[in-house]
Amino acid sequence: MALDTLFAASHVYIGNAIWYLVIFAILMLLVKHYAWGPVSDMMEKRRQKVIEDLDSAADNRKKAETLANEREAALKNSRQEATKILSDAKANAQKTSDKIVADANSDAASIRKKAEADAKQAKTDALNDARGQVADISVAIAEKVIAKNLSAEDQKDLVDQFIKGLDN
Repeated sequence: MALDTLFAASHVYIGNAIWYLVIFAILMLLVKHYAWGPVSDMMEKRRQKVIEDLDSAADNRKKAETLANEREAALKNSRQEATKILSDAKANAQKTSDKIVADANSDAASIRKKAEADAKQAKTDALNDARGQVADISVAIAEKVIAKNLSAEDQKDLVDQFIKGLDN
């Protein structure tokens, strides 16, 4: 009897085990059909998205490096242009300064020449006035000394002779 009980108990267990295996197989088929396929598809889509994101990040990094290099080159070019502009401005300022100085020197020279010409003319005018006054004085003295009245032509000749005598 103990053997029958053992056999009946093991039969129950074998039947249960077979039942569990059938249920497990059905559940596996259901899981494969309803869960495993969509989960696998979802995982594949996720894998593809991660790959695309990594590729996109690499492309963006390359673009950023390219832009950084372009900006650095543009900055270097702008520094060179600024240096050139400054040197051109200094050269133009020096040219302008030299021109202003040259114009001022030219103006000063022309003013000196005009002043010398004016002084020469003033000297000539003063000498002519002095000659006229000397002639008048000489005629007046000569009239008193000689006691005769000289003609204008005679007066002029006397004055010219007197001036010639002064120059020598």
